[in-house]
Amino acid sequence: MRKCRNKEPGFFTSIRTGRGITGTALQRYIQMNYNTIVETIISKERLQPYLNLHSDNYKKAITHYKANILISESFYPIISMLEVGLRNSIDRQLSRKFNSEKWYEDIEFIKIASRHQINKISEARANIQSAKKEVTTGRIISELTFGYWTSLFDTKFETILWKNLRFSFPNCPKNQRKRKTISSKLNGIRKFRNRIFHHEPISWNLIALNSYKEDIIEAINWLDKDLLKWLDELNHVDMIIEKYRGTIS
Repeated sequence: MRKCRNKEPGFFTSIRTGRGITGTALQRYIQMNYNTIVETIISKERLQPYLNLHSDNYKKAITHYKANILISESFYPIISMLEVGLRNSIDRQLSRKFNSEKWYEDIEFIKIASRHQINKISEARANIQSAKKEVTTGRIISELTFGYWTSLFDTKFETILWKNLRFSFPNCPKNQRKRKTISSKLNGIRKFRNRIFHHEPISWNLIALNSYKEDIIEAINWLDKDLLKWLDELNHVDMIIEKYRGTIS
């Protein structure tokens, strides 16, 4: 009977058994497998900008990607406060203008609203009903998107709604309290907010990042100067950016 000669274990056999493989080779395999997993979950396309910035250094790219998530997370409290405060402030002003808590159903509002805005109200109502909840004004208001509220400052509403909506910002200096100024500020914040909520990179430019933070803080202050004091303990944007400054720059 012929004896089978012992063969040197192959690379992947060695990985399983731990025999016949150097520490360097094992480390290389682990890194290769890690990179494959990361690309599969995150996607190479999403990771590529980070790789480009860090000259294809995977470790630095992934570290930056994680830092971007944490910086994005730090913006959530101030964006949340602005969004909730803005919609409630606008709701109060429109309730006064149309003399109804259900201003969105008022025929005069429907006449001036865009088809998109009317559809959004219908979608909000349908979403509430599909969740088997009672359709209330509060639920309609909270269901509408940030984009819906910022659209109420579009040019077409200059002579129709702005006279009332300007009072949504009682703490805004009069020389700044203009529809165009408010609209520009809120739409800039909206685009930044959407990048965060769609998990896009926001940490390329620290100067721009600080500018967005200042815009959000200023808009909150326009709504209510005391709101910033209440929000102070939740605002960690500066601390988080400073912590990861070396990672993202």
